[in-house]
Amino acid sequence: MHGEEKRKCGLKIPYGINLFVSEENSFCLKLFDLTDTRIKKLIVSSFDITKMNLKNTTIEELFLTDEASIEFLYSSVGRSEPCVEKFSFGGKSTPNSESFLKLFERVQGGESVAVRKIKMLVLNKNSFFDFLKEARIIPQKEIHVEDLFVIQSGRESGPETSTSTKIVVSKSINIKGNACVLRFVELGPEIGHLDIASIQRQCRSPGMDIPRINIQVTKNKIIIRGNQYGLRFLKKNITATDVGFF
Repeated sequence: MHGEEKRKCGLKIPYGINLFVSEENSFCLKLFDLTDTRIKKLIVSSFDITKMNLKNTTIEELFLTDEASIEFLYSSVGRSEPCVEKFSFGGKSTPNSESFLKLFERVQGGESVAVRKIKMLVLNKNSFFDFLKEARIIPQKEIHVEDLFVIQSGRESGPETSTSTKIVVSKSINIKGNACVLRFVELGPEIGHLDIASIQRQCRSPGMDIPRINIQVTKNKIIIRGNQYGLRFLKKNITATDVGFF
């Protein structure tokens, strides 16, 4: 059977499902025909996505979970790039590595801000402030993401705001730990339930002991866990319909 005929015999996936591909399960790809279609979400772990036959296929969201998947894609730039509408970067990556930052810069669109090109950005393992320091090489002073997830411990207040990149979040934000993360965040209109300016003023105050926060905010939901420090920063006219304190 010729290559083209063999490809056509592969199973076509229905639109709307998510695919997870790793080095361990990649042998299953030969069962599918992934050309001439749309993939809603493709999650990749330690695998070179350019090995997949994605001819004439659009990936609505490509989730790169770890450093290996980012390195593979970065190395393929200019050779065999898939058609991707939105990127997500997972928590097993290294946000201050050269490959991460260069790929991130490319996704952002070079010299112009490419709004909504990044679906999710996960910065855990206390990598948020390190990422901001290194992100100064990216031409844009604002990084636009739909969803931001951060775990940052300690009492560090972060780099100087005058030279730092801002992260503009439009759909959801989840912060665990250091409230000073919010010094470098702007919330879009849909999730503007917090008085960010007040939090930022407190974080800039010398000698101010800022408690840890554990807060999740979306358009219709606000969840505050642990201590209730975040409560004082809720706006009076919030429109969220689901508010919980634990």
